[in-house]
Amino acid sequence: MKVFNVCLLVIKRRIATFVVYFTIFIGLSVVITTLTSDQFSPDFSAMKPDFTVINRDGASPLADGLVAFLRENGSEVILEDNIRALQDATFYRATDYIVFLPHGFRDSVLSGAPLTLETVKTTHSANGYFTDSMVNQYLNQVRFYLAAGSGLSEHELVEAVRRDLSLEASAEKIRFSASAPIDLNYMMYNQIQCYILLVLIILCVTNITMVFKRPDIRMRNLCSPLRPRSMSAQQMLCSAILGIMAWFLITVVGFIMYGTGLSGVDGRIIALVVLNTLVFTFVALSVAALSGTFVRSSNSQNAAANIMTLSLCFLGGVFVPLEMLGEGILSVARFLPTYWNVTALERIYMLNSFGLDAMRPVWQAMAIQLAFAAAILCITLVLSKYLSQSERSFGSVKTELE
Repeated sequence: MKVFNVCLLVIKRRIATFVVYFTIFIGLSVVITTLTSDQFSPDFSAMKPDFTVINRDGASPLADGLVAFLRENGSEVILEDNIRALQDATFYRATDYIVFLPHGFRDSVLSGAPLTLETVKTTHSANGYFTDSMVNQYLNQVRFYLAAGSGLSEHELVEAVRRDLSLEASAEKIRFSASAPIDLNYMMYNQIQCYILLVLIILCVTNITMVFKRPDIRMRNLCSPLRPRSMSAQQMLCSAILGIMAWFLITVVGFIMYGTGLSGVDGRIIALVVLNTLVFTFVALSVAALSGTFVRSSNSQNAAANIMTLSLCFLGGVFVPLEMLGEGILSVARFLPTYWNVTALERIYMLNSFGLDAMRPVWQAMAIQLAFAAAILCITLVLSKYLSQSERSFGSVKTELE
């Protein structure tokens, strides 16, 4: 096992670098997990948009009732009726929604022929449309009472409308499975784990392969009694052990940080999540082996560890939810292992039973990942044999030993 020991020696020399990378990527994953889980949290909470009402019709119970209704569901931002001030507020997003009540607003609404209100919504903001729907709710309710001929005074009409709009329906949550839902932070951490595994394993494996590609070392190994197949097998064994160790450490860190949120979760679901990340570890090992056939310097190593990894993760839905990707991108993503890793996690997250039909999509996604790993490994073996027989295999290789 001399080659295996040499591989461990190479990793030992670079252990400080790997520890720094590991710490940085774990910290990065925690930040991304926190931001993403807050943005896509399944917990419901009502939005409180910022709004501004420019009343050019003067004080009236109808207008005051509208402002009071909006205050109950949002935060009012007082602005001057000045075009420059309103433009600045919209540009700097000081307010999400501006509504202008024109002259004759009260009389037009009470007469049954309301004027069209001028509104300004912040670009690409759902809060503006939400506030606009509340204004329409208020005015529509007023029109209903007027059309019904209720005979109420203006004050009574406004009070009746606000009373109707304040009604709320009770909601009850029903869990259809005995298991509690898995913590979203933990799921997002396991999704980001794809990126961490790819980077760390590529860095470890390529550091080993670069050393054995040095022309002097390669020629000396060719003269040794050890068979090339045995040397390759020992390198692959060392790479596999390092990959599993990286997976184990990242998994343990995930349990330490998010273990409290897993109480009540079915152990089979957690086991499936861990198994899915282990399956992807073999994908990362195959990608690292393929990268090792081309990496000959620190620059190409960084390109393989960062550019290729980021491309796989962005296109595969690791950083961007699959629902937000276009159909064209999804068509490409289906040919990437990261897509199937994210798909398996989503299927596990939605499990409420462990029957054959419910588990089929999960096993299918994992099997496709293993198929990717096997296919990439076969391609790597073919390329390695071809490159080892070419003059390029004796080219210059830059390592930390030089």
